[in-house]
Amino acid sequence: MSNKKVAVILGSGPGIGVATGSLFASKGFDVALLSRNAERLDQDVARVKKANTNVKIQAYPVDLGDHNALALALGKVEADFGPPEVVYYNAARVAPSKIGQTGPDFVLEDFKSMTLGLWVAASWALPHLTAAAGKSDSHPSFLFTNSGLWDRPIADFASLSLQKAAQYNLMLSYKQQVEPKGVHVAGVNIGGLVNEEDPVINPKNIAQALFDLYRQDQPNWQWESKVGDWDEFLRKMAGGQ
Repeated sequence: MSNKKVAVILGSGPGIGVATGSLFASKGFDVALLSRNAERLDQDVARVKKANTNVKIQAYPVDLGDHNALALALGKVEADFGPPEVVYYNAARVAPSKIGQTGPDFVLEDFKSMTLGLWVAASWALPHLTAAAGKSDSHPSFLFTNSGLWDRPIADFASLSLQKAAQYNLMLSYKQQVEPKGVHVAGVNIGGLVNEEDPVINPKNIAQALFDLYRQDQPNWQWESKVGDWDEFLRKMAGGQ
């Protein structure tokens, strides 16, 4: 266990997860990466380490939809790293689903990984983040990514839309509970498809938006930062572009 600040990233992957982990590592954070795919996690660790070889980067393979396994994994993170200063939840399954065509098991899997997993992570983080509030140069934060799906759903992605609405609601409840105690709860609203080549909606820009939210002092806290324009994205989809 080191004395460095700790960032915990749930739902790591080669895009936003690695970009966010790399940015926090470059700022001197130890970083814990959690995701289901153990082989890909090892690759993520190697990429994040390139940002800073003097910090600790460690992988924790776990199904975020298995609430018992997730609780155990977070306990291991705490034992290995100590308490976190920032927790970022990024789990999502971007797959087609339509009412009347997609079975309930699919929706239940999405609920477990995107919403119940978020509940478990927020519950675990709560005492650590509130304990960090008020300490010198401390910015305890719980961050997440969302999109316009939470209030402008897409019928072909009904399950994902449902979970994004649930995540948004859950984080608003969490915000009401912990912000009076000095914990910043905030999200980045992504207005379209994430692409490395996109000049706006790319992993590095999203990671920077997350870090900027983390760095905000309490009088300037934002609930949401937007990367891209969801209305424009929907117009392009409707036009077949």
